[in-house]
Amino acid sequence: MNFFQRTPIDETEKARLDAAYERGRRAGRDDVNERGLINEHDVNVRRAYDRGRRDERARHPRRRGSPVLTTVLLLAACAGAFVVYLGVSQGSFTGGGQTLDQSLANAKQQATQAGRNAADRAGDALQNAGQKLKQQNGNG
Repeated sequence: MNFFQRTPIDETEKARLDAAYERGRRAGRDDVNERGLINEHDVNVRRAYDRGRRDERARHPRRRGSPVLTTVLLLAACAGAFVVYLGVSQGSFTGGGQTLDQSLANAKQQATQAGRNAADRAGDALQNAGQKLKQQNGNG
């Protein structure tokens, strides 16, 4: 008995194996991760399907981008588009830059004032809470 000699495969079996191979390639191309798509219990058909998936994945390696890099690039593109818009709407990039500088200065001033107001309110609230504690303890 020769173990290395292959037995001939009839045409219907070859067609079934080729179809399983193609289904595996399609599943690999579409990045389907379920092996349950093939309902055949024949070992040869399963092997052909898996071989098709492997071949297709080897042909097209997956590329994954960095979500942080994508976000940074998107924000940079939006900032660039906004600067171009300001340049066009103001008639020149100099005028657009001045408008942008004024808007940033106003926003900074408002943020600084809001921070001071919040700190003052927090300080007042702490003083009031201290006074209430003194009154409750009878020290006030």
